[in-house]
Amino acid sequence: MSLTTEETFMFDLEGYLVVKNVLCKNEVDELNNLADEAFPGAYDESNFRRTSWISKWGPKFQALIDRPRIIPYLIGLLGQQFRIDHDYCIFMRKGGKAGRLHGGPRMQLGSGSPGDHWYAYHDGIIRNGLTVFTYCLNPVKSGDGGFCCIPGTHKTNCLKNLPADVRMFDRAAHYVVQPEVEAGDVIIFTEALVHGTMPWTADYERRALLYKYSPGHSSWSGNYYNPDEYTDVSDQLRRIMTPPSIGEREKSVEEM
Repeated sequence: MSLTTEETFMFDLEGYLVVKNVLCKNEVDELNNLADEAFPGAYDESNFRRTSWISKWGPKFQALIDRPRIIPYLIGLLGQQFRIDHDYCIFMRKGGKAGRLHGGPRMQLGSGSPGDHWYAYHDGIIRNGLTVFTYCLNPVKSGDGGFCCIPGTHKTNCLKNLPADVRMFDRAAHYVVQPEVEAGDVIIFTEALVHGTMPWTADYERRALLYKYSPGHSSWSGNYYNPDEYTDVSDQLRRIMTPPSIGEREKSVEEM
């Protein structure tokens, strides 16, 4: 399996995809119930909650790292030696805010050194730096808020020209898009895409599980995965958790 020709076209054009029905309703319900147990507590005045290492919340969350349905996208967008970089969740309720538009193809923190926010296409092959797979545990309708992006900015040459008021969500702009999704869908996007989290306006809670991956030779996070901290780790998952390297690195997934 691999990306379809249309998915390849759409990702190259826009920098993101929505993959439908990756989780069924029963799985969404189960993950939500388990999240209630793993991440209890009340919201503060920000109406925003976030925590890392959700892959350690138990076998169901661990299994999302290499869920079979997403493997073709991981290989197609990051190559055969992709690795899990870090993971976390974002929970929001009405009125919650979470910063500004960020990302885009750029040098790392303005240092002049190449960063991990990049997109490339050569001879029919797409490759990316840090890439996000977001499992949506609730529906998101037009105007609800949450994940948003500026399609096509993974290839922009004018990143500095984005107006500050648009970046801060102080002014709506037609080119900032908030995709609609259903519970169980997965949003895939490259960090080279300008993206962010719009204020949440819906009466129901937003729950998003973000699993972020890098090509095998790089890492955004300085904290690597330790397979010994997980249960029943398969050989495949162990390879996906391997710290970054280049020479003689194994393929993350055996031939499909």
